[in-house]
Amino acid sequence: MKLSPKLAIFLIFSCLSLSCPVLAQGRLDRPTFFQDGQRLMDQEIQRLQQQQTQQQQDAGLIEHPSQLLTVDEGQLRWQKYIFQAGGFSVWMPQAIVQSQESITLDLPEGKLAFEVFSTQPQSYRFVAAYSDSLTPDQLANPSTLLASVREGIIARTNFTPISDRSLTGEQYPGLELTMKDGSEIIGFRLYLIEQRVYVLAAGQKNTDTLSTDANSFFESFRLLK
Repeated sequence: MKLSPKLAIFLIFSCLSLSCPVLAQGRLDRPTFFQDGQRLMDQEIQRLQQQQTQQQQDAGLIEHPSQLLTVDEGQLRWQKYIFQAGGFSVWMPQAIVQSQESITLDLPEGKLAFEVFSTQPQSYRFVAAYSDSLTPDQLANPSTLLASVREGIIARTNFTPISDRSLTGEQYPGLELTMKDGSEIIGFRLYLIEQRVYVLAAGQKNTDTLSTDANSFFESFRLLK
């Protein structure tokens, strides 16, 4: 699936309007609600979700579904995603609309490519992204690099910055950002860990503050052992 530049980054990196080609495939000969009832529609949704999961496995994005546990909490159903290539895991809400793509930021330290994955349940957006391995020059000044990524996000998305602060007391250098895009508030966490930059983002529409779901998402980030 393709994201608009906004969802690609929000996902640094996210899209305000998101197409879903997987959902469009085969609709002419598939059951519809009015023809065959809600039960068949539920089966179709399950088939599409399984198809997306298989595509993600084939791309090396996540592990076997047997290792993905789900938890229901409020209106969101959370699932643990394991990013083997990026060396981390994170809990994200499930959604029929899911996207995965590669994006590149033009930074003063040089171009930096990211693999970006997002889910878009209801009025939320959740994004997890990790960069290619950094060069020695890019690693020379961690705080400057994170500031450059921040500016790269703003330049790519045109989001309006509201606040930012350094994440102190953590094992790795990090930044916490809050931005706005129309009626949507978007929180970011950027981490520089060993050879990569990791970006997590959570957005919510029609509110001035992010819900506790965003913090749950941020706090679920774990490096793989």
